[in-house]
Amino acid sequence: MFAVLGDIPFDLVGYFDGFDATFGADYAEHALIDGKPRLQRIADRLDEIRIALSFHYRFCDPEAELAKLHTAQRAGRAMALVFGNGDYKGWFVLTEVQATHKQSDPSGSVLALDASITLKEYAGDKLTSPLPPAVQPKVPPAAAQAVSQTAADVKSAINTVRGAVRQVVSYASQARAALRIASDAVSVVREFRHDPIAALGRAPGVLLDIKRAAEPLEKLSPAVAAVTAHIPDAATILRASHDAAVAVQAAYQPLANATLDTIGDAVDTAARELSNAVDAIASAAPSVSKLAAAVATRRI
Repeated sequence: MFAVLGDIPFDLVGYFDGFDATFGADYAEHALIDGKPRLQRIADRLDEIRIALSFHYRFCDPEAELAKLHTAQRAGRAMALVFGNGDYKGWFVLTEVQATHKQSDPSGSVLALDASITLKEYAGDKLTSPLPPAVQPKVPPAAAQAVSQTAADVKSAINTVRGAVRQVVSYASQARAALRIASDAVSVVREFRHDPIAALGRAPGVLLDIKRAAEPLEKLSPAVAAVTAHIPDAATILRASHDAAVAVQAAYQPLANATLDTIGDAVDTAARELSNAVDAIASAAPSVSKLAAAVATRRI
């Protein structure tokens, strides 16, 4: 599942295994001469979250993202934690970072790494916190009704845009997951390229995976087009979704018409085009994360 911490985008290793949260409260214990002690609630503890992260070169620059985590940990600055579906968890400080390099190229550059971070809730200082932006000066009675109607119209428009952005984030996440599944399926079939009968027998399953990857892409483009009118930065996502959809179509056709003589080339074409589709969607990941964070923190 996709998420962003401050300006650092990442993938959760697993939705349940990759995210652990601890909540609690402190109680004072008062001893009694005769009888059991009495408990008195003091206050809630700061929430603590442990997250397993996965960085891959197709999604980001793993070394650069790890450097961001180190910088954030040393700086001690509070950052907003937002999931790809727009779920805003709050503000946290990064207290610990652990990293394991999983894959590198011949020159030593990191291609993939797993990391584990520990976050602690940042509550801030309630006594000196500024007033929230929603606080506005009182409106004269004569203008109150007009302002109320205008505010309602603006709120409706904002909610519409937010809903559209959430759809974009959801479709983008679905597309990325489906493309990875299809790409992995093609990689398995490529192992049988020298056995045309076996490869051709596995083609229907791969075609089904490619169709499933095309479905969220077909929904993503019109959803992004609706958002672009209000948020010009979404144009990057629109181009990426179009390029990914074209690549998926190019991967599907040769494989759908493959024979024993052409299955080898068809599988190679499908692998190449699906890789292009994965890269296209990955290139839009920073823009998607910014949209998700903007909605969750109500900057939109």
